[in-house]
Amino acid sequence: MNSLIERLITTHRMLNHEIRRELQRRIPDSLRLADLKKRRLAVKDQLFRHMPQAGDFRAAARQVVARFRTQRPITAL
Repeated sequence: MNSLIERLITTHRMLNHEIRRELQRRIPDSLRLADLKKRRLAVKDQLFRHMPQAGDFRAAARQVVARFRTQRPITAL
């Protein structure tokens, strides 16, 4: 798999995580949420430019997630 695609998938996952963290705050920052969502959409657009078929994207994401889990232990934030 292309390293660019792996980086985009990882970035997309990290942005999803940040969005979830922001939404769990007592008073979420709407400007930060809007920025995170715009950035996530831009990454998603880049991914679909390189992998136009959704099935390919899901398979690639599974591979990256599996590789990520085996390389780095998950720590509590």
